[in-house]
Amino acid sequence: MNKKMSLLPRMAANNIRKNGSTYFPYIGVSIFAMFTYFVFDLIMQNQIMWTLPKAAYAIIFVEVGFVLLGIIMVPFLYYTNSFLIKRRKKELGLYSILGMEKKHIGIMMLWESLAVYAVVMAAAIPAGLLFSRLLFLLLLNLAKLPVDAGFSISPKAVVDALLFYALVTTLNLFVNLVQVGKARPVELMTGSRKGEKEPKAIGLWSILGLLALGRGYYLAVAADLNNHIFNDFFLAIFLVIVGTYFLFTSGSVALLRYLKRRKKYYYRAENFITVSGMLYRMKKSAASLSNICIFATMSIITVICTVSLWLSVDSITAFSYPRTFDVFWNGEQDEEALKAVLEKTAEETGVELTDYLGRSSMTARNAYMDGSLFRPMLAEERGDFSSCCNVTMMTQEEYGRMEHSDVSLAEGEILIFSTGADFGYDTVSVGETDWRVKEELLQCSVAKKIRDIRVKGDYLIVFATPEERSRAAAVFGVGEEEKTFQISCTPSGEEPAVDAFVEAVQAAFAETAGYAGGEDYRKEIDSGESMYGGLMFIGIFFGSIFLICLLIIMYYKQITEGFEDQKNFEIMQKVGMSDEEIRKTIKSQVRLVFALPLAGAVLHTVIGMNMVVMMMGAIKNYEVRIMMICTAVICAVFALVYSICYKRTSTAYYRIVRRMN
Repeated sequence: MNKKMSLLPRMAANNIRKNGSTYFPYIGVSIFAMFTYFVFDLIMQNQIMWTLPKAAYAIIFVEVGFVLLGIIMVPFLYYTNSFLIKRRKKELGLYSILGMEKKHIGIMMLWESLAVYAVVMAAAIPAGLLFSRLLFLLLLNLAKLPVDAGFSISPKAVVDALLFYALVTTLNLFVNLVQVGKARPVELMTGSRKGEKEPKAIGLWSILGLLALGRGYYLAVAADLNNHIFNDFFLAIFLVIVGTYFLFTSGSVALLRYLKRRKKYYYRAENFITVSGMLYRMKKSAASLSNICIFATMSIITVICTVSLWLSVDSITAFSYPRTFDVFWNGEQDEEALKAVLEKTAEETGVELTDYLGRSSMTARNAYMDGSLFRPMLAEERGDFSSCCNVTMMTQEEYGRMEHSDVSLAEGEILIFSTGADFGYDTVSVGETDWRVKEELLQCSVAKKIRDIRVKGDYLIVFATPEERSRAAAVFGVGEEEKTFQISCTPSGEEPAVDAFVEAVQAAFAETAGYAGGEDYRKEIDSGESMYGGLMFIGIFFGSIFLICLLIIMYYKQITEGFEDQKNFEIMQKVGMSDEEIRKTIKSQVRLVFALPLAGAVLHTVIGMNMVVMMMGAIKNYEVRIMMICTAVICAVFALVYSICYKRTSTAYYRIVRRMN
């Protein structure tokens, strides 16, 4: 017994070596998976991340990305393991026939798993340590954080990686042991070549798939920028994934059955082998195609979001902070005198002022908009930002002074401006009072207007008289004592000079009556850019991971099916099938399955773009035109890359089936 037990580890090592064509790709995939997991954990566990300035957003997104990465890697590694165990069944069945007991086979598989675990972790951890600093510097650079920060190795990250892959290895080993333990030796011998039964209730699965996909599409098309957008986003992803799997499973069977009934098509050599071969393994093929479609969709959308964000950072900053410095006063002020102090201080500190704007107004914050009605927000409506807005109120005299233009309004008339979608009504109701809209303004110095996205923006309402403005403001509990005067501008120059200007201006204005303080938005702008940099890092990292996972699944699909079809093609050659006919058969199979995942991915992307636009709107990226251009270009580039990769893997498939045993 002891001699037999000591023999099992050596058999396990020999099995891995002799089955290198099966094991080595799986080991390579596992090394890639654990490398990415370990690097992400190293970056997240690095204590420097918690001490760097402006790093809060980067930390949040790295943590979210780390959790998502773990969720993705478990089914991905389980999926690749399913190819491995299917290729090993014949060998394990032979061991059983030769007299090896199931428990000894199980122990041998345990040793194989331990050996693979040791090799994977021995490669992934050093590779992670080698490249993690490079990726850490990329994150710092994108987040505009100090790139000279030190990078430390976290023992906890090493332990996390060891435990995570131990969990995945245990799960895969358990599944493998169950499959081998339940099967008889003869079933194991034919397990790698056993065809799959056609799924039952295809009509039911098709209906469920259409319902899930339809509901997911509806959520994407009807998405609006409200407090449910993130919940709807994840629900839509889940429904689309479920619908894709059901439809690929049921739809592919229905398509193959239809092609089989078309005798003129089916009884041609290349089509006969293609259709019968796919029916032979329909479930596995459908799972592969649905996974390819899902990873392709994730890759495309991730790259679209990352590229459009990178191209729109300046636009996002300009929209959020049209001017970088504000000063506030309560009550009426002498604008010319204050402006003179501002300009004198700028000259003394060597700073250039641009985008000057002075304005008097009254503002109702967190107003609730219901159609054309503006009213105070109730306590239970807090958090419903889809209808929440700020309403700035001016007289026509104040507006004309701000815009340097003449305005003529009769009593009961107003001008209205929205920073988002057009107001679109002929009257405005504030509380119980109605005003007639004389004109809806399309531009205003206060803020930029965004018309390309369905966003309820903030509003500016211009009244004819101070009395009308005060009456409207009183509805929101805003009195005359809360009237403010605000000066906004953008000081430009060397950072020390701008610091000196801000400090000197605030000191000079502090002595004026009604001074309420100043706001320097440069830190907020830096924090925002740090957040966008963190998002771009996540996008680059995950876009790369999704693409690599897609390519790996394509590789496994073609290679595994090549080994399964090798014997069939060998028999066909013996009965007279030529090399040219084999090539035609392979091309026919590629044509049949190549376009399905790509078409599905492009369709998912096009339908989901409305939700992507809304998600981008949540971080104030309203450059819809840039997103649409990115979508068209990235889909075209992805289709080209996908075509090249599929052609290369198809070539590998051809080489395998041409190999004579």
